[in-house]
Amino acid sequence: MKVLGPITVSTLLGRELVDEMSLSLSQGPALGLRQEHEDGSVSYALVLGQALGRRELMDLLYTLAPYKAHGPDRFARVLDNWGLFDRAAANGGSHALFLQHAKSLKISWQVFGEHRAVFFDIFADQTESTRAVPVLTWDKSADGTRRWRFDPPDDALVQALEAPDQMDALLGLVTVPYFLPELRKNWPAWKPLVKGGKSNYIGPASVPMMALLHRRAMLNSALVRAAEAWLDSEELR
Repeated sequence: MKVLGPITVSTLLGRELVDEMSLSLSQGPALGLRQEHEDGSVSYALVLGQALGRRELMDLLYTLAPYKAHGPDRFARVLDNWGLFDRAAANGGSHALFLQHAKSLKISWQVFGEHRAVFFDIFADQTESTRAVPVLTWDKSADGTRRWRFDPPDDALVQALEAPDQMDALLGLVTVPYFLPELRKNWPAWKPLVKGGKSNYIGPASVPMMALLHRRAMLNSALVRAAEAWLDSEELR
């Protein structure tokens, strides 16, 4: 497996991007990988050039959150929201709320549950030593159909990159609307979990879920198409 790059996201998109707060995702050295399969499909990976710790992750989520009234330092509030998974295991009322989330959000809730520990552990570590690298991973079939991959990076990818920090694909998905603000311009500041239900504010804790709910638009975004074009052309050289 050949590692290609480095390249910046600004270069990929052909536009000047300005990073927010403590972030340097737009100008960091991104790496790419491309793997062809016997059935004609191709797997792609774009690994971004900044490992995110507690401060950077909050700055990313806060930048994307439509509701910002609580400020960029309410780590405990976000952890409390994500703690629903833990409370549901021991509390009947929380379990009912958990099931309501699962029923309403379906596969998006399942995927978030599979990646929640990465986000939770980064936020809980005040030493900033727990970090993760955003990675975008997707497949394109022989007929051109794309599909996101949220499973853990395979050993070949990890070994090829020799990455000192863990990589996470949901974290990668969250960066797409960061680079492309037009993808989040219509995200509501308030949204009920179920039709006619109580409206919840869409703050930093809700951003991973909002990204998952809009993942199809991101799959055909300018960033994915630009990364494919770059990796396909580099592979031919």
